[in-house]
Amino acid sequence: MAIEYNDIIRSVSSDQHSILKDIMDLHNNGQPFDADMTYSIGAFYGHFKRDRRDGTQEEYDIPRPNLTFDIAPQDDLTVKIDADGNLPIDDASIKSIVVDLPFVIGPRDCPSVNNGNPKSNMTFKRFSSYYPVAELLASYKHWMEESYRVLQNEGILVWKCQNTITGSKFLCSEEWSWLCAETVGFEAYDRFTLVAKARLNSGKVKQQQHARNFSSVFWVFKKSSKKKIPYFDFLSVDGRNAFAEKLVKNMSSQHKANGCEISK
Repeated sequence: MAIEYNDIIRSVSSDQHSILKDIMDLHNNGQPFDADMTYSIGAFYGHFKRDRRDGTQEEYDIPRPNLTFDIAPQDDLTVKIDADGNLPIDDASIKSIVVDLPFVIGPRDCPSVNNGNPKSNMTFKRFSSYYPVAELLASYKHWMEESYRVLQNEGILVWKCQNTITGSKFLCSEEWSWLCAETVGFEAYDRFTLVAKARLNSGKVKQQQHARNFSSVFWVFKKSSKKKIPYFDFLSVDGRNAFAEKLVKNMSSQHKANGCEISK
């Protein structure tokens, strides 16, 4: 597919729909995605407009996938799945799938979530959460493996994620996603950065310790016919377990030390 210079696809955008359109054109032969595992209300899909670099405006569509799933379906066409279950899709049967899992860490019974204040922890309430940190790590790995299972060879996984701060610790969800993907057999094929124009403010942070995150990423992983890269094979089984336990322990201890702090 020839791309004129004025229409060159760039890795950074402030418009997630433009990113998805570029992924469709560059990596999915301009075709709609086959499935979305975290469909929610379908905000990724519809009819959109964007300004071209030559001053004109382009109208385009991102069609709804034929297969849509969610743990809490918002319409009758979306199939309910379990948070740690499997997709009702046959092995190696689709060419593309979109996944946008939560990135927030926070206990569901945290007092600050249930204090009656509609403005408290807005990110948590809007996008759900994992708790403890180990739940996010396990969930990302599980759904990475499940996406690999249902994709055909050379099929693509569009995986949106975001690094975050939880318990005053930096949680590298983007890098964890890459590591899980490469380990199960995906090839990291492309990466797009979505830059936010604004961010919700929880109001809990009285003294800033970290830069406020204004970006998330759309990974494009391809199911590769190449040999899987065994990143953890240099460790013994005991070494791998110790690595995972230390990671979770460090994150959890910092989270508890800071009370019931929601990631920001």
